[in-house]
Amino acid sequence: APRAPQHPMQAHLEDTIYQDITKEHAPPTPLPSASAELAPSPVPTIDAAWYEARNEQIRFFIRQYRPNETEEEIERDLQRMAIDPDKPMVALTFDDGPKQGITDQILDILDEYNARATFFVLGWRLGDPEKQEILRRAAAQGSEIANHTWSHTLLPGKNYVGVRYEIKNTNQAIFDIIGAYPHCFRPPGGQNDYEAMRVTRENDMMVILWSQSGNVHEIDAGKIAQNVEKQIVDGDVLEDGDIVLLHDTHANMVDAVRIIVPKLITEG
Repeated sequence: APRAPQHPMQAHLEDTIYQDITKEHAPPTPLPSASAELAPSPVPTIDAAWYEARNEQIRFFIRQYRPNETEEEIERDLQRMAIDPDKPMVALTFDDGPKQGITDQILDILDEYNARATFFVLGWRLGDPEKQEILRRAAAQGSEIANHTWSHTLLPGKNYVGVRYEIKNTNQAIFDIIGAYPHCFRPPGGQNDYEAMRVTRENDMMVILWSQSGNVHEIDAGKIAQNVEKQIVDGDVLEDGDIVLLHDTHANMVDAVRIIVPKLITEG
């Protein structure tokens, strides 16, 4: 099957393919919309092949998801998703979904504020038509669909065949839904090993961990949002380029995202 165009994160990470998270290599993230009345819509400022490839892939996703949309409307959508590299950015990433009633509500919030995120999905969830619809919608909104294994099993100790099954089957499930293979992979628990590195390398994928977290076991929406801004455990403060770990599997995360996204935008 044809490969998808290279995602912009590839350009940022190509010199450090298997490096864990560093603050210089965060993917593009939430930008304000005029409708949110927090800041004017951004304008395209990047003259680079990777940026045009990113835009062409989003065009493809929009045409699939909204086949009746005109080319002029698609270009307006892309204008709204433009990236300003001179502005500070952080990446919101969501693990373990998609899940009806949660991921779709998070997409509502992202759309309201003209923001995007990366969704590290589990392959076993993707047989459900409602979840497939969520994936197609996320891609058409400019969000990244990424691989978090098939079953969320920890990878250290598994042999090559087992790791390959977890990653390749999820890649294929994603391709069958959105028409593009993912380029980003996050091992469950952040526990990576040689076999996972080998499989991701063979499949043109980056290993993406995180630098800031809402805390996996936190259930209070306000505290999750607090943790994104400043880690209660170690005091780390959110900075430009951080990659934030969140989960789209519990209803409290919807309320947390309603706090996090506008707050990040008002802070610039």
